[in-house]
Amino acid sequence: MERSFSLTIDGEQRSGIIIADQDALLPSYILGGEKQPSYLWDGQTLQPWYWRTLSAVDGKRVLTFDPLAITPLSELSTTLRAQALSIVRSLAGALRACDLTFLDLSSGIIPLWRLWVTESGHILIMSQDLGDLFASVSEEEQRYAHIASWVHHTVHPPFSLIDQMASLLYYSAVGVPPFFDKNSREDGFRALPLALLDTGLDAQTASFIDSTLAMGLNRMRDAAGNMKPQLALSFFLDKSASLIWNLQSLTEPKSRDELLISADAIRFVENQAKRAKARIFWRRRGWLIIALAVASLAVGSFATARVKEALAPPYSAAYSPEEIIRAYYEGQSELDLQKMEAPLARKVKNPASLEVTNLFVTRQTRQAYEAINVQVNAQNWVEDGMPAIVEGSFIYGVSDVVITRTGERDWTVSATYWAPFNYETESAETAMGVYAYDLAQNFSIEMGKRGWYEIVAISAPEISNMRAVAVTTVPRFADTIQGPR
Repeated sequence: MERSFSLTIDGEQRSGIIIADQDALLPSYILGGEKQPSYLWDGQTLQPWYWRTLSAVDGKRVLTFDPLAITPLSELSTTLRAQALSIVRSLAGALRACDLTFLDLSSGIIPLWRLWVTESGHILIMSQDLGDLFASVSEEEQRYAHIASWVHHTVHPPFSLIDQMASLLYYSAVGVPPFFDKNSREDGFRALPLALLDTGLDAQTASFIDSTLAMGLNRMRDAAGNMKPQLALSFFLDKSASLIWNLQSLTEPKSRDELLISADAIRFVENQAKRAKARIFWRRRGWLIIALAVASLAVGSFATARVKEALAPPYSAAYSPEEIIRAYYEGQSELDLQKMEAPLARKVKNPASLEVTNLFVTRQTRQAYEAINVQVNAQNWVEDGMPAIVEGSFIYGVSDVVITRTGERDWTVSATYWAPFNYETESAETAMGVYAYDLAQNFSIEMGKRGWYEIVAISAPEISNMRAVAVTTVPRFADTIQGPR
């Protein structure tokens, strides 16, 4: 998104921002009905703010509003860089004053394209429907930059906005969000420390940002407790009050080569890339290597092969208990029953087995007849910013997984469960839709006799708080390809 510009419509002075090309398809619910209020924060109070029209100007779709010069928060790493700390603190104050329903923290964060700064330093938080509008016309790279790259999946939910405020300061100093690099996401959401980079930022401020982004769950719970995420921002406001921000504005962020001048920084990046590569490899291909090894042994001796197959470690053999649980839900979102059940101890039943099998058969059958993968992996879809899906598709899987240890061998999971059916009023006539539920499930995991962790008990999932979710769809054109995710 670009900063606003002045224009005149029917002799009336207005401001506007470019949304998309004039021929772009926009969600119909944005164009009609009652407008949702956005809010303007002056440091003390929130005032409702409304856009006026979606107009065609010089071949572009332009969102117009009463005269107001606004700059997207994405310029925090360039033109807004010198005021980053005061802007982010003001944003934290604005968020504290907002209602949780208005904020819509379904992804754990506020998408960047909802956040704007006025010339006087006031904060404009645009409504969720405008955020949906920006998402609907943006390319995948833009959606990643404005939503998914800010999502920190291992964060304690009440701590999520504190984490985002620290991420915004990191972004201002470096030019990219701390978890933008997918290697950092694969490496347990481990950000490249500011302390290793040549940013010039005050050492105490850099240390605060680094320590906030690297907090463990226990420290997150101590900081945020069970408060609503926006109210927990009092922790950030208290801790950041005495910080010094000594960076200047830029026309362009510093390049990676300009920042990575220390041997320690280069070493960190190289080691992280190795860890991420190994993690991806074993997650995606480890089971295949094991299967091939067992198959090759079968050529020599059927009996020996059966023994080897029985003793072969699962792909999750090197995983911690939390990684095993996450892999279980990844398998469910992929409709991969083998991946789900590989970490199960003998005689432990998978409670999702029948459902996953039925949906897998549905997906494969329709793919054979319709030449399209009709299942949208819910976990990937949420990470991508909940984009429009091809009409006729269904969303299934588990996202926003939060794992809490409750005993020596016991873990409790809370997550969002996505399914194409309304399970509260399910009937033979119920059509496929998009439904989100709160999911709770318990796991017991122990170190097995063969040297790796196994799921020794798993409860049936408890789902509640059903929400019918409106998802934008795009027509299934002849040249549309939706590959498996």
